[in-house]
Amino acid sequence: MTATKTNPKPARGTKATGSKAPAEQRPFVFVVPNTATPDEAMAMLAERVPHWDKLSDDEKAEFAEMVANQRKQRQPVKVTLSRKPGGGITVGIAGENEVHGLLKLQKTFAAVSLDPVNARANELLNYLSSVGADNADRYNAALSFIESMEPQNQAEALLLVQMYVTHDAAIRALNQLGKAEWVPTAQMYGNLATKLLRTSQGQMETLARMRRGGEQVVRHVHVDNRGGQAVIAENVHTGGKGNGKIDDQSHATGAVGIGPALLGADPFGNGVPIPSREGAEAVPYARGYESGSA
Repeated sequence: MTATKTNPKPARGTKATGSKAPAEQRPFVFVVPNTATPDEAMAMLAERVPHWDKLSDDEKAEFAEMVANQRKQRQPVKVTLSRKPGGGITVGIAGENEVHGLLKLQKTFAAVSLDPVNARANELLNYLSSVGADNADRYNAALSFIESMEPQNQAEALLLVQMYVTHDAAIRALNQLGKAEWVPTAQMYGNLATKLLRTSQGQMETLARMRRGGEQVVRHVHVDNRGGQAVIAENVHTGGKGNGKIDDQSHATGAVGIGPALLGADPFGNGVPIPSREGAEAVPYARGYESGSA
């Protein structure tokens, strides 16, 4: 797989010829026993880890547990970057089995062919080259982040690439803000960092909405302003004792506790008057009434 970088630029921060060479860094080799059982891992670590006997029992147990869990996790794909004499960078698969690495790379970008893989690879490489970070370590760090998020489709993979470069740009802006000596420069990088961090947060929320499948959360809020005082009851479900009503009260809809209670049983035993079923009595004539008959 080849990714072409247009207009290659020298890495930023390159010192002039003759300057003092940077101190050599010692490689760190992490020993991972070929087992997922903490007890077996502890036995192997005792033979391979220097100064193992100086660790406490709790530290040894924790060490073995972490190593066993590390063994269970799927390792991300590793790539190599090599510069071509005529310009550009070639992205290759690290390790002996290139086919296995290509399949893992396709899975990292949720792709079924190399075309979208090459597109996303070029996008990452062009950004890292623009900030002078086009090296295998930074590239593999980006791939590790994308793979850990397990994109389900190419839309998520595209968004994850944006999330990585946006986060990296925000951190760079914050770094420049810390180095700024003048207020206008600090304001410029501060505003830039704020916008980038807000964009990064929006990207995370977009990814969450994509994975929820458009699920919406509906909140019901009832507001009653009778009596000059607003009473708000949120997420109220009417009916039952759970809303603070007694059995003899009406279960009509509305906010709980608002309005007077309806009439119920008389605590003194007096029954409620019931209308009689007898016919209505005739109304007596008023005084001075005379029949109209002759």
